[in-house]
Amino acid sequence: MKRSAVLVALLALAVPTFAQQQQPFQEEIEVNAVLLDVIVTDAGGNQILGLGPDDFVVRENGVAQSVDSVDYFTNRRLLQATEANAPFKVERVREERYFIFFFDKPGDPSALGSQLTLAREAVRDFVRNDMKETDLVAIAGHDMRLKIYSDFTGDKQQLERALNDATRFGRGLTKSTDGEGPSILRTIDTKEMVNRTGTVYQGLDLLADSVRPIRARKNLVVFSPGILDRDEDVIRGEMIANRSRYLDPALESLNAANVSVYGVQLQQNASGQAFVHQRLSELSESTGGKYFQFNTNFRNAVGTVEETNAGYYLLTYRSKQPRGTTGFQKVTVSLKNPEFKVVSRSGYQLGS
Repeated sequence: MKRSAVLVALLALAVPTFAQQQQPFQEEIEVNAVLLDVIVTDAGGNQILGLGPDDFVVRENGVAQSVDSVDYFTNRRLLQATEANAPFKVERVREERYFIFFFDKPGDPSALGSQLTLAREAVRDFVRNDMKETDLVAIAGHDMRLKIYSDFTGDKQQLERALNDATRFGRGLTKSTDGEGPSILRTIDTKEMVNRTGTVYQGLDLLADSVRPIRARKNLVVFSPGILDRDEDVIRGEMIANRSRYLDPALESLNAANVSVYGVQLQQNASGQAFVHQRLSELSESTGGKYFQFNTNFRNAVGTVEETNAGYYLLTYRSKQPRGTTGFQKVTVSLKNPEFKVVSRSGYQLGS
């Protein structure tokens, strides 16, 4: 599926808010809360402010859904007017953004040591120069298991230490610090992290579950040489011909938790091995992210992620489904103003 640089991510919270008990032999209906975050631009790629519930058209299987509320998340860089003169109600503005930088350890780290250093320096540059006061950043990675080097924080010194630890693929953290606010370590299953995240897919699955309570878009930047699980052992025509049993559960968890993956290929070239791109591309496209391949300067990729997420809308609506329904629910998003552009992933997983 082709994706624009303008991205949309979607969160479906499949926990029913209530059920309607009807007469005998009639169908029970569940009403599920759905969160949809949307980036809207004009033809020139400029983000559009000031939209409300009546400006969006959300459809499930062609049926229009009533949008209950709209919040706007921004790093304030987009706002040219003072708050008093902003073109929308100020109380609707939320400023926090969430970034997770994830380092996937190569099978031969020495072969990609210089690329790992460049990737780390790109993230360090973001932390030092582009990270806003309201941004929350976490550092994670995979080396035999999922590792968390820093929980969500705005502390730049803590993040720099975590980057050093991630580059060495150290032990990581297993306990959270006391406090309030969004956290990975306070919600993650530590035993599962240590014992049941032997594949990258399992690590991404558990990581997504741990950030699901955060009601916002989470941007997961994955630096990797390419993902090839031990179950994916059939290569035909330079493409992976079978799927790991852990891949689809990971995709479902990422989508359910409103996590957008931005895969960043560590290799500068793939030496003709197309399969090294396959899973990174799929993870990115299936979650409303973007895939960056053949990178010589990782600052461009990190900068694109930051700019893309400078502002977005968070829509809330209620989806009615027959009780017990599971599977993939298609969703389309458009705007009543045809001059504006929005790109949405194609749906969400019911019952996840």
